[in-house]
Amino acid sequence: MLKNFAKLISTVFNPIFLLIPVPYILILRTTENFNTALYWTIFSLAFILIIGIFILIGIAKGYFSDLDISHKSQRPMLFSFAILLSSIYILCLYFLNAPKVLFIAVFALFVGLLAIEVVNRFTKASIHVATVSAFAMSLSLVYGGVFVLSFLIVPLVSWARIKTHNHTKQQTVIGAIIGITITTIVYAIFEIYS
Repeated sequence: MLKNFAKLISTVFNPIFLLIPVPYILILRTTENFNTALYWTIFSLAFILIIGIFILIGIAKGYFSDLDISHKSQRPMLFSFAILLSSIYILCLYFLNAPKVLFIAVFALFVGLLAIEVVNRFTKASIHVATVSAFAMSLSLVYGGVFVLSFLIVPLVSWARIKTHNHTKQQTVIGAIIGITITTIVYAIFEIYS
């Protein structure tokens, strides 16, 4: 019963699913414009879908064992593709004059991917926990107040990743540190230089 609940938590907070509402949530708060938020969410969805399709093709071709890319040795291919796609995404945002908050979020994602790629050489950091932590940190920085409570999701997802035997406690802690630290640093740098 608990393992099934843990699987459900892992699925609901899968990084791909979690990234879908991020542009809308962040842009609506900073621009207060529904149409702008919707436009950039749809634009961003195309890039998120490309990653999802890449993973599904990887599973079909036998490059990946499952949707979580559970084997550490399979992750470099995903990270390399995601870093390349994030670079293209950042360039599109720059040339299309995207809202600053989206540019910050995607740049933090790019730096986070680089960090996880490096960490992956030593241990398998939890991307689920890194993404949830970055999401909670972003909500806290942009919305403040009660949105600090979104950090309560981090231990829940950490528990789920441990319960499903995808990660150890150490790997979930590393994921949380990466997500929170990189989001905070990137946000602070953009705030200082803007």
